[in-house]
Amino acid sequence: MQITLQKYRLLAILLVVACLQACVDPLELQIDTGQKSLVVSGMVTDQNDSTLNKVTLTWTSPFDSEKQQVVVERVRNATVTVQDNLGNSMPLYEGPAYGVYTLSREDFRVEQGRSYTLHIRLPDGREYASRPELLRPVPALQGIGYEFKEFIDVVRNSAGMLIERRSVGFEVKAKVQDPSERGNYYRWDTEGVFEFYTNTGDKPDPSVCWANMGSISTKVVASDDRLVNGRYFEQPVAVVPADIPTKYRIKIRQFSLTGEAYEFWRLFNQQQSSVGSIFDPPPARINGNMYSVNNPDERVVGYFTASAMVEDFIVIPRMFYAPFPGLPYEMPIGDCRFTFLYPNVTDERPIGF
Repeated sequence: MQITLQKYRLLAILLVVACLQACVDPLELQIDTGQKSLVVSGMVTDQNDSTLNKVTLTWTSPFDSEKQQVVVERVRNATVTVQDNLGNSMPLYEGPAYGVYTLSREDFRVEQGRSYTLHIRLPDGREYASRPELLRPVPALQGIGYEFKEFIDVVRNSAGMLIERRSVGFEVKAKVQDPSERGNYYRWDTEGVFEFYTNTGDKPDPSVCWANMGSISTKVVASDDRLVNGRYFEQPVAVVPADIPTKYRIKIRQFSLTGEAYEFWRLFNQQQSSVGSIFDPPPARINGNMYSVNNPDERVVGYFTASAMVEDFIVIPRMFYAPFPGLPYEMPIGDCRFTFLYPNVTDERPIGF
């Protein structure tokens, strides 16, 4: 029982870190004492894109065992900078979201082959820093493939018993040619957009819109070249749902990692994959690369990454694989822009559709 509770606490913290990093480690957190922990999640890339080059800062409060959740609060008004190994410094500014510090396009000076260190100063004078992260190159994507298949997952039912859950979907894979040298590490993220139609009733043609689902990766996907060094390989990165018989565009971003960053995400994924049974080992201590400058004994959660990034997308014609299991799909009624069925809806046709 103690191991299970500890596992729930750990997974709650890890999910907070994963949600903050998306777009992007393992820890035996001592959170029973009421001590807040600083959570740092962010990266810089070799792409001048403010949606990628940002850092999110939060405080975690003690685990609420009744609600099975970790309470978080944003860290505001911090001074955040990234410095390279040549002494160049880049400021990150807060906003518009509280606790999110972004590298502007005007201040961007990130290059492959350099090392980057994150520095944080809070309004009360406390300072934090990361260990230097080398920005390694990443090979180009050789393409994206998918396969329509059945999945079997092990989940807990309402009675707490482990059962098999069957579903169908499109397994999407990144195609990669690993370089000849050893020691390449990767992480992948995804972004999904799908079209949908609604019945407007008084018009002969249905209205069409597109919904941006953001990241659809349910787990952190990271890998190394230990078994594929110098060879071509295909890495499963996400599952596109088989629910609506319309086109689905999935974008894959491929990031380079250092060996230390890969180990962080590997252990993170290991914790995510645990089903929490009594046969699972106790949660591993997963250490990030952040530390307190003022107090070496203070625990800081999370990881700051420097990565090269490449991306590509594919459009999956799901209608060719319908009908899907379950109730027949029925077209919603009304203007697709205002049905509020899906997030981030637009009637402007995205690239690829």
